[in-house]
Amino acid sequence: MLQQQILDQNQPISSSLNSIPRYSLKILNPQVHYYYVAPGNNSKLIIDTIKKRKNWQESDNHLLHFQWNMNDNYFRFNILSSLQIQIVNHLPNHRELTMKCNLIKNLKQFCQSNKRYVWDITPLSFNIELLTKENDLDKILKEFTLFYEQLKPQNNKKNTSNFNVPIKLNNQYIQPKMHSSFLDQENNYIWILKPNEFNRGRGISFFRTLEELKILLKNFIKGTSEYQFSQGQIKSSSFVIQKYIQRPLLLDGRKFDIRVWVLVNHNFDIYIFNQGYARLSSEMFDLTQLDAFIHLTNNAVQKHSKNYGFFELGNQISYSELDYYTNGEFTKTVLPKIKSIIVLSWMAVQHTFKKIKYSFEIFGYDFMLDENLKPWLIEINTNPCLEESSPLLKELIPKMIDHAFKIVIDPLFSKITESTDWDHLLQL
Repeated sequence: MLQQQILDQNQPISSSLNSIPRYSLKILNPQVHYYYVAPGNNSKLIIDTIKKRKNWQESDNHLLHFQWNMNDNYFRFNILSSLQIQIVNHLPNHRELTMKCNLIKNLKQFCQSNKRYVWDITPLSFNIELLTKENDLDKILKEFTLFYEQLKPQNNKKNTSNFNVPIKLNNQYIQPKMHSSFLDQENNYIWILKPNEFNRGRGISFFRTLEELKILLKNFIKGTSEYQFSQGQIKSSSFVIQKYIQRPLLLDGRKFDIRVWVLVNHNFDIYIFNQGYARLSSEMFDLTQLDAFIHLTNNAVQKHSKNYGFFELGNQISYSELDYYTNGEFTKTVLPKIKSIIVLSWMAVQHTFKKIKYSFEIFGYDFMLDENLKPWLIEINTNPCLEESSPLLKELIPKMIDHAFKIVIDPLFSKITESTDWDHLLQL
């Protein structure tokens, strides 16, 4: 029903280990369930959660019923057994959603086919690939440059209405356009450059001019663009250029985004955890300064700020606090729109996925709200951060993981089905 409602709407939706355990059909003790959890991203929590269940034991012999890893590089989906339950925590092809460039590509294709305006769902974006033998940035950036210039506000006009370029009828639903939330009253013109291969704010850069963009890209090609909060350098050849939302909703004068947890099993049952949190910046919002502590709300970035935790513990607040700030509108009007966008994102990629028993995945969806409380899908993360970096997350994350296991693990091994705080949206 929800799937059909989305299609029927006329209005737009306003590290790796050197060795890895292998799969086997032979089990040492049929009364014991064996697991393996790779280190990283609060793996202790995963171990503690599975050990709370009866008859689970860590495997030293590569004989597994359940494997949890940071990525799916070593998962052999083609030999997951239908005779023996073997669960892994990633879905094949999840990169169709979790790679920034693929997400944009799939949303555009879906919206084109279903007559939905893609740039009413996610900020205006362009995919950029720097070919190995291609040094001509002007040629690579030709399409982006065209729209950059056409959508650029006139300095002598205080105009924040939608800016559009002439459209062709057959691609009107994906034609670049400038939403009013992307420009402020002073007509600033800010864009974001995001490397496709990185997460947690790594490598994200801001620019105002084409000259600044070219300098950033040349640095990435050389691998000299240093990430300011970690050692080493970042090198990339694949990017998304995205329009910055210059009129976001602010909480006490600071920018924030919303982390939503989504669980999808191998049957494409889609669940949303009914609790989540907002991540706030450490500095007051200011478009004249392109400072990461002002504009990037990732905890991996903000924890380096001198003001981290000054306003609220861990720079995080709960859904109930968001409701307080929005006079109840977050639960009443924003969350239903967020749920619709989540479903739409899966409708856009379901044709690229193959159902592999018994895989599942927990995704971290990131949304921003503009000043009119319109939610914008920013990106979708595989292996979302599970660090319990605040009292709020010490409460939410263990519950979220435990209740996810109640859905994807317990019914298979203990034959017990319990109620959880995961709300079922639909099955595709």
